[in-house]
Amino acid sequence: MRKSFAVEQRKALICPICESHFVAAFTWKSFLLLNEDRLCVACKNHLMKIQGPTCPKCGRAQSNDQLCQDCSRWDKRRDFAEILVMNRSVYAYNDFMKDILARFKFRGDTALADLFKKDVQSAFKRSFSIKEPVLVPIPLNKERLKERGFNQSMMLASMIGGPILEPLIKVHQSKQSKKRKNERLHQQNLFQLRQSNPIVLKDIILIDDIYTTGATVYHAAKILKDAGAKSVSSFTLIRS
Repeated sequence: MRKSFAVEQRKALICPICESHFVAAFTWKSFLLLNEDRLCVACKNHLMKIQGPTCPKCGRAQSNDQLCQDCSRWDKRRDFAEILVMNRSVYAYNDFMKDILARFKFRGDTALADLFKKDVQSAFKRSFSIKEPVLVPIPLNKERLKERGFNQSMMLASMIGGPILEPLIKVHQSKQSKKRKNERLHQQNLFQLRQSNPIVLKDIILIDDIYTTGATVYHAAKILKDAGAKSVSSFTLIRS
């Protein structure tokens, strides 16, 4: 008996992450949806989607659904209590994702971002039921933007779709990745507000590449809440 078309049709591909050659099965579904699997099995297995029990506030994967230690610290600070509704992220941080982020963020390999578009859109839709959210990408300062040539947070926001505003200005400081955890948690605010900021009574969702200690999104959220935003949540590609 002849095998089905879906089983017979296969295509040789090169994985854009590890550059290994692999053969992907071609199905009617992938053809009709133009949704070809572009990653090899090994790389797909290293992408750890956040599932199961998580911290209800920051979305960190953990063994229970209780508030994590970092979020408890933020809630105890009077100036930041009840500032951020929640954070949700697509992937957990590991060595594989560390390399991907470095290639995307620091080496300018922006084509990698498109590989995560489907997962980003799916996770965002699953996480937020806000009727008319406004996306606010975390900005880079002028020097960093000139150095990289693009803002990775803006790229992620563009994948999601919907209204995008840029009411924040990043204050020049040393890179967050170079700071210790305690330094991040107790630094001065990283952002300023533009003079024109149509965010009053808006439900804001901050977009960033990675949530580590929460310092970046909490500082951004505080500026926006103080300026009249109705609510502020955040969505990131990775939760470390």
